[in-house]
Amino acid sequence: MDTLKVLRARPTLFFRLSGIRLENFDDLVKRTHPQWLKKEHKRLSRKGRKRAIGAGRKYELDFPTQLLMCLIYYRTYTTHVFLGLVFDVSSPTVCRVNASMTHLLADHFRMPERKVLLTEEEKDNLLYLMVDGTERPVQRSKKPVKRKENYSGKKKRHTTVHQIMTNNNKRILAVGPAQKGSKHDKKIFDQSRVVKPPDMMVLGDLGYLGTNFEIPLKKPKKKKLSKEDKAYNRWHSGLRVGVEHAIGRMKKFRIFADIHRGNDLQNMIAKNVGALANINLETA
Repeated sequence: MDTLKVLRARPTLFFRLSGIRLENFDDLVKRTHPQWLKKEHKRLSRKGRKRAIGAGRKYELDFPTQLLMCLIYYRTYTTHVFLGLVFDVSSPTVCRVNASMTHLLADHFRMPERKVLLTEEEKDNLLYLMVDGTERPVQRSKKPVKRKENYSGKKKRHTTVHQIMTNNNKRILAVGPAQKGSKHDKKIFDQSRVVKPPDMMVLGDLGYLGTNFEIPLKKPKKKKLSKEDKAYNRWHSGLRVGVEHAIGRMKKFRIFADIHRGNDLQNMIAKNVGALANINLETA
């Protein structure tokens, strides 16, 4: 069965399974295919290879189908065995293809970890930035020390934390690397040394208490907030909810929301998911 052909005839189902719309997928194929061909030529012409370019076993899936399989993996986070059944390939092939496409998308999107990169248009329209940490569940480690490091008192489970930064239009600008679940948001930010435009207002939650961010006002012990303080908190939450929406778009890709199964590409995948979430924002 040609899975791509079947899904092309059903655009709504294509979007639900891949996470992006059909027209965006076609555009992504058009932009990444030349990069893939260049990498393939480099691989096939590497030193020590005995076969000529063009010789040897051919790929079972063409490039668009390989990319689609990777996106479906991101979106559903199903097993390699099940994807192999859907695309009529072996589970090791699914593993190799997903890793290859992950590296390709990372090279294409180049989502930063700490340096906020803006186009001239974005610089003109930038009003403020938003930052927040989001926790992703991981498997419980067999090592007591690692279990303690990854245990989140907030979530009451073992997690890793990614720091997400967005602009006022909810566009994701940076996705930080995975940090231990026990680490505080402020400590993660201090260690990340995020490079942002100077004198730019940044909105954060109470996890960033002690920074120069705009944060909500905390209710004093045994006292109440004034009407002015409550109004400020409503104004703040009305703006800062944008970063929550951005994280929500990322977590529609189940690979970023479900229990992490030990993939060593998790930081690369997190950045790719952030870039894919931006595509959905632009075409919403």
